[in-house]
Amino acid sequence: MRENHEDIVIDRNDIKRPSGNGKLQGIIGISVIALILIMAAAALIAHLTGMSLTDFEVNEKAGSVIYDSLPDSIENIEKYSSGVVMVTDTAVDYLDSEGNHLSSNPHTFSQPCVDIKNTTLILYDKGGLSFRIEKGTAVYDTFTVSKPIVTASIGNNRNYAYVLNDDGGYQSHLYVYNLQGNKLFEWGSSADYCIETALSDNGRSIAVALLGVKNGEYVSKINFFNFRDDKALYSIELPDCTVFGLEFINSKTVAALTDNGIFVINKNGEYEKTAEYSPVEILHSSSSFRGLKSVATALHGNLKTTQVSVFNKKFEELYKLDFNSEVYSVRTSDKYTAVIQNGIISVYNNKGEMTGSVISDERVEDAAFSGNSLYALTVSGIYCFDVNSTYDKTAVSEESTTDTSAEATETTTGQSDIITYG
Repeated sequence: MRENHEDIVIDRNDIKRPSGNGKLQGIIGISVIALILIMAAAALIAHLTGMSLTDFEVNEKAGSVIYDSLPDSIENIEKYSSGVVMVTDTAVDYLDSEGNHLSSNPHTFSQPCVDIKNTTLILYDKGGLSFRIEKGTAVYDTFTVSKPIVTASIGNNRNYAYVLNDDGGYQSHLYVYNLQGNKLFEWGSSADYCIETALSDNGRSIAVALLGVKNGEYVSKINFFNFRDDKALYSIELPDCTVFGLEFINSKTVAALTDNGIFVINKNGEYEKTAEYSPVEILHSSSSFRGLKSVATALHGNLKTTQVSVFNKKFEELYKLDFNSEVYSVRTSDKYTAVIQNGIISVYNNKGEMTGSVISDERVEDAAFSGNSLYALTVSGIYCFDVNSTYDKTAVSEESTTDTSAEATETTTGQSDIITYG
């Protein structure tokens, strides 16, 4: 690695705008009128009921297992359209709301990581040399690089970013491309280690979280770049913390999630701490795209005194929930927050009101919202629940066991060797 390199914007190509295909004016007119009518109907429903059209979807399999043939290892599950996407140790699998297998895209990544925006995702091998883009349940493009991948992110505006370690003489080497393969931005840091990136919704900016050393101590930095400028719009330091997440609130405001609180940074690089906790207190966090955010903490490090703080999309606190037992995980959507404890899932709306719950006879490993459905991953499969209902799976299991015992006793009576189950 060359020591004389400075942190610098290296090169950038202007975005090539593809030429549009001509369409018949009559077809365009009819399509526009139909779209206006649909939008008007959706707006009327939302105004009268406070619900969107997707909220009226009813899953007939709510409360039942929708996928019971699990791979050996599932890294995580996430919302995808009206179903879920599973990242396993061997593939990316897509399921619809009824549990039907839509697609399975194999991979050979040793440490698969994913970032998703709507129906597009970037899957990368952390520490490896490969990544790919998937759209509409299919593989869109695959890439191989020459140095280890540190992190990657997908944008909402058809672009993506990835960072390589020790590449081209830089400690961290950032690249940004659009889906057509045009390079939008490139930047290198000679000393700092890039750990997170986030792309703005308008596709014109990127926020970068860096970890460096100053006066013998580790320090976190946030750099904000506009793709049209050669220098960072701002570069700030956040002492005594490590950044584990970045998110754009709007095109110029960024939230940094750290192990020592949440910071909201404005366009001038001025920041405000909107949530405060210590590294020994934070347990879990969840942030849905354009939706609710939540952080679970153990007060003073005590797992028997836990608290879940819920924020709106601007990272303004909405409410807190207190529990006297350990919180295993939290999950959020645009309207709901799920608190996962030992065999219990509690669902709350954006006002802090409990809308539904699940009592399970097995541990919930992960969960994901999709509309008004909550998909819960357990050791026996993925179950689907309605967020506005209450389920007791232990009662179902006990009833099933009782029925099985009675049937087994009846069928074995009269045999020379009587076997009774139960």
